[in-house]
Amino acid sequence: MTGPVLRAGAWPAVAGLSGVAVVAGGCGAAFPAAATMLFPVCFALTAAAAAFTLDEPASLVVDLTPTGPARRTSIRAVALLAPLAAGALVLLAAALRGLALPWAAAGLALVGNVLLGFTAACVARTRTGEPGAAAGTAVVLVLMAPSLVPQVARWIRTFPAPGAGGPSSNPVWWIVLAACVAVIAISAGGRSLPRWRASVVIPRRPGARTVMPNQARHRG
Repeated sequence: MTGPVLRAGAWPAVAGLSGVAVVAGGCGAAFPAAATMLFPVCFALTAAAAAFTLDEPASLVVDLTPTGPARRTSIRAVALLAPLAAGALVLLAAALRGLALPWAAAGLALVGNVLLGFTAACVARTRTGEPGAAAGTAVVLVLMAPSLVPQVARWIRTFPAPGAGGPSSNPVWWIVLAACVAVIAISAGGRSLPRWRASVVIPRRPGARTVMPNQARHRG
């Protein structure tokens, strides 16, 4: 079951966004003067990539199978290795270029960005089979707000800029991590089908019949 669940994911979107994140972060490592802007962009793109890991084009059928949402979510979480690897590669490039970053805080921010994108997808997945685009867009806008709106940056920082004043990003990400774990557990454990998908017509004979979700699970 693990193989089919992973193969059905939106891998082009996950890999594509992770690749763009590497490019953005690599430019930040190559041009330190732009790192303050490009590194947050890179990490926000890893969050967007994480948001696509739960996309399920065949959700109308998959949601009726005996494999529960918690099991499917845990399997799809393996795909988070792609954006995490992309962010780690950028941090490695920055280290090789001699950039003076608070590495522990940067690592925490990377994990927080990825988990935030995944959490947004978990919540949206309870309502739609392909939450990646909406969840990814929303997360990127939220994460980029401190970089784009100076008033927000006075209170919240999502990336640990070296040698700069202002609030630390660590408290933000510790709170986000704790909240994300709780939200993922709730949304994956208690996921229910939207009302408009309370039943589905499954053709078994020349005539079709309506099968309710509980009946489909018993038959599976």
